[in-house]
Amino acid sequence: MKRFLSCLLVLLALSCSKFEESDIPYALVYLNIDLRYQDKDLVGLYNHKSITKPRTAGEKTGYAGVLVVCGIDASGKTTYYAYDLCCPHEAKRNIIIEADNAGKATCPECGTEFDIGYGTGAPTKGVSKYPLRRYAVSSTSASGQEWVVMNLN
Repeated sequence: MKRFLSCLLVLLALSCSKFEESDIPYALVYLNIDLRYQDKDLVGLYNHKSITKPRTAGEKTGYAGVLVVCGIDASGKTTYYAYDLCCPHEAKRNIIIEADNAGKATCPECGTEFDIGYGTGAPTKGVSKYPLRRYAVSSTSASGQEWVVMNLN
């Protein structure tokens, strides 16, 4: 009986985990977002922008590009989230997700739909068991008009 309980405890411990990471290769991310000028189209709930090439010297755009989204945080305030454009199920640089203005993004290849408006990047429909790769977004100005997007690790 003790052996059975020990095995059950080990199985329970191993089954409780976060989302797994897909095998999308690590790539540097560093973007400056300025809501007053070149990124003013991001202002407004669920507005989004795909950035696939560096716009200035020093910018890095991840593996397949970066999707920046104006979303909602846990307290109901608007904030910004960023994800790699690569579908984590397909894990191919040329297959990128397509965002809509309702806080969702869809892979055109596998059809998986992801939540992008609340910061999770979690799959909500479809075959992917992996969330989108998320990047850190921080405000760099007191006015909240300038933001920086970077790798979490």
